[in-house]
Amino acid sequence: MVKKIKLKNVVEYSKKRSNAKSLKIDTYITTDNLLPNKLGLKQATGIPPSGDSFPAYSEQNILVSNIRPYLKKIWFSNKNGICSSDVLNFVTKENYSAKFIYYNLHQDSFFEHMMQGAKGTKMPRGDKNQILDFEIPNFPFESQKKIANILGDIDTKIDLNNQINDNLSYYFTQLLPVHSSS
Repeated sequence: MVKKIKLKNVVEYSKKRSNAKSLKIDTYITTDNLLPNKLGLKQATGIPPSGDSFPAYSEQNILVSNIRPYLKKIWFSNKNGICSSDVLNFVTKENYSAKFIYYNLHQDSFFEHMMQGAKGTKMPRGDKNQILDFEIPNFPFESQKKIANILGDIDTKIDLNNQINDNLSYYFTQLLPVHSSS
């Protein structure tokens, strides 16, 4: 039987802040530019008009939309930036693999857990304390890294296959009709 550990023992909410000078559209994360169904993110369409201090995220943080958890918006950070206060910003504690934790939070069961503690009907928000009670497998650090690497390799392969499909789709819809008419 695999031992479990509560999320609160492996991550904490980031307390990092940054000033408005650091606010850039290509590194600003809000619930609007996190994509539903765990599809990552797109570039923000705007930045907040005012404010002196904003929540900051760093590379290797896990960002999750806390509004409407059923939309399953999550992203593993590969850069530094600023995020909305409606985005949960998880920082991994020492001796835990950030990517391993990300893959555990990437599961539907995590978002179901968030919804169980959510408050509000029109725009439910997860309860920050209840979220930290979510349990993940408690593997040794080296095992976490190996599991995360395998899952990362699978993600890379899926991304590559999606790019190939997009290219083939473009070829068949854009280029092939041009060549077949001549």
